[in-house]
Amino acid sequence: MWCPLRPPDRPRRRRCWDRYDRYGRRKPILIGAAFCALSTALCAVATSLGWLVALRFVMGFSGAAGIVVGRAVISDVASGKVAARLFGILTVLGGIAPIVAPLAGGAVVIAAGWRWVFWALAAASLLMFLAALFAVPESLPREKRHGSGMRSTLRAVGSVLTNRPYLGYTFAFTFGCGTLYCYIAASPFLLQKVLGLSVGQASVAFAGGALTATVSSAVNAKLVDHFAPARLLRIGLATMVAATAAMLVITLAGQLGRVSALGLLGVTFIGLGMVFGNATALAIDYVPYAAGTGSAVLGTLQSALGAIVAPLMGLGGEHTAVPLFLGMTACSGIAALALLLTRGAEPSAVREHKVAETIGL
Repeated sequence: MWCPLRPPDRPRRRRCWDRYDRYGRRKPILIGAAFCALSTALCAVATSLGWLVALRFVMGFSGAAGIVVGRAVISDVASGKVAARLFGILTVLGGIAPIVAPLAGGAVVIAAGWRWVFWALAAASLLMFLAALFAVPESLPREKRHGSGMRSTLRAVGSVLTNRPYLGYTFAFTFGCGTLYCYIAASPFLLQKVLGLSVGQASVAFAGGALTATVSSAVNAKLVDHFAPARLLRIGLATMVAATAAMLVITLAGQLGRVSALGLLGVTFIGLGMVFGNATALAIDYVPYAAGTGSAVLGTLQSALGAIVAPLMGLGGEHTAVPLFLGMTACSGIAALALLLTRGAEPSAVREHKVAETIGL
């Protein structure tokens, strides 16, 4: 649903959803980072499991501000191929965490105990707050902020949920991430129980997968200069469907081995690296009138699917990979089918031209 912009000389008769974001971008990032740093520090001194769980909720809730608002900032300053490149870079930076975090966290626990993990995270959150305070400018000018209250929020959510191309690319992103969540949940069983890797080997294999997806995202950020993001997204999803389906067939045939499993997982991560940035950029590009809301809905669906699929990976026990590869194949297949919702959607340049005509440019 496209919400036309109002020419400056025409009176506003009703509120529009085109520029919903009352508080801008910088303030939510600062507040989220501050609460994240404080709640993380309190986790380190928690005296009971109940307090730890409650503070972890606050920590996760506030920490999500950086992820959600960060996507909106990119949509404020870029669109099309440029946005796809920036989202790809954002994915590269995010891909560093799965590689470094388990190794660093394990080292901290061994050296100083679990409480120092939270002290380290509190320090990182504080650095995030300081970086936002001194290095992040406001990307949404005050004159472009409108809307407040629950009614406006619900209307903004409704506007993005009725945007068919946005839903198509959002589902492609969400279920693409679902493929990753399936693997993260079942990787200890697959790598150690099924493939027989040692703890050290399994750690290296897990980090290798994250590194592959990160490198793929970095390459994709370069490829968008020469190929359309939608085309790269289709290639990435096709790669994921083929690799995950092959792993499922090989597993059902009883022929799964270390080389075939790790090789096909690597191909899956290559495809996944082409999905993250492109799907995000294309989705947000279709809701520029509610970029913050679109980013929030995308992140919410992503997290919700992760919470649903992760427990399902253990249904078959720890000595079989069938639930894992079945889940990965289903998620990648649904992600590919979601692109059917984008058929007939207008290219970005066409939509931008229509908006320019509406406001008389």
